Amino acid sequence: MIFERYVYTPLMSHVPVNIEQLVEGVVRLRRVIGDAEGEARTDIEHALAFLEDSAPPTLNRSQAARILGVSHTAINRWIDKGDITTVPTPTGRHEVPLEQVLDLVEAAREPGRKRGLAHAIHDQRRGAAEIDVDSLLPRPGRTATGHRSPELRSLAYHRLVARRLDAQTVDDARRRLRRWQERGRIHPRWAREWQTILEQPTETIADVLAADTERSRALRQSSPFAGSLTEHERRAVLAGVEQATR
Repeated sequence: MIFERYVYTPLMSHVPVNIEQLVEGVVRLRRVIGDAEGEARTDIEHALAFLEDSAPPTLNRSQAARILGVSHTAINRWIDKGDITTVPTPTGRHEVPLEQVLDLVEAAREPGRKRGLAHAIHDQRRGAAEIDVDSLLPRPGRTATGHRSPELRSLAYHRLVARRLDAQTVDDARRRLRRWQERGRIHPRWAREWQTILEQPTETIADVLAADTERSRALRQSSPFAGSLTEHERRAVLAGVEQATR
């Protein structure tokens, strides 16, 4: 349950957690986990999972503005322009997905990038505009026949992920898969398949993600690479597929 700037969970129902501090903890742990090894990495993974599970899935506009360090007016402007997404909640309100806020915070702090949220959003918008969705789709007259729009959206999404695949993205997918398994959010059969795939070299994993085969289509329905693209990129892919299939 969310009460203003506090979130309560079954594990810590008697302890209020400051959402801004919680998000800052998630960002810091995500930044260092890639450099950790052995027991230290395991400890960080457990701490990160605990913080992520303690956080609400969405934030109201005021919370998002405070975490991003901008005014309420700025948040509303970016939402109106489509740079920041809102989703309906069970209470009927529209709130900002926590994952998008985390992505923006991490992007604004990325080493070598001019600091500031406005620059991060500008870069994400520009990068999404440069995506050639047609090159991500099956060639006309060959494998496109019989595809449904959801399959094409998933194929285009994962082909873009495959093009950019690196060790960090694969590592994030492994961690996401482990969490799904611990929480029973993925069928054991697909969990085993993905475990085997994620142990392969990056080039092999990319081939599986991009393949237009029955097996890869089935795997993509429970893909641990969900969330590997920015929200701008995801929307650009969806819009491009919709345009291409009209």
